[in-house]
Amino acid sequence: MTPDETVILTRYLRALCPQQRFDEFTPDAWHDVLGPYALGDARQAAAAIAARQPFVSPAEIITEIGRSRAARIRHVHGPGQSPEIPDADPDDVTAYLAALRAQRTRAADPTARRRSVRELLAATGRPVPKGIAR
Repeated sequence: MTPDETVILTRYLRALCPQQRFDEFTPDAWHDVLGPYALGDARQAAAAIAARQPFVSPAEIITEIGRSRAARIRHVHGPGQSPEIPDADPDDVTAYLAALRAQRTRAADPTARRRSVRELLAATGRPVPKGIAR
């Protein structure tokens, strides 16, 4: 999240929680904690928390983001199964494991673009079979 997006988030939270105190330094402090997270995830988490309680903290937002990502990834082809063909050569163990980790991160991120099978196969450096249309 950028500093400008953190300002957007704190303004959104001020609207959700009018009784919570915010000042001109709140976005800076919250950015130090929430910087690594996407605005969409943080906003969704903040709304879920504000629906349950009158005040929202950055730590609660981080916890809620983790919960929602875990819930999303849990439904991707079952536990431990990759959602798509890894975009790395299986003979290169390090690259293959990195590709699996990247897949799981993409699966947990709702803003990530899903890639076609053709694109994934082309990324491995192997020929794409003619029967694969997308």
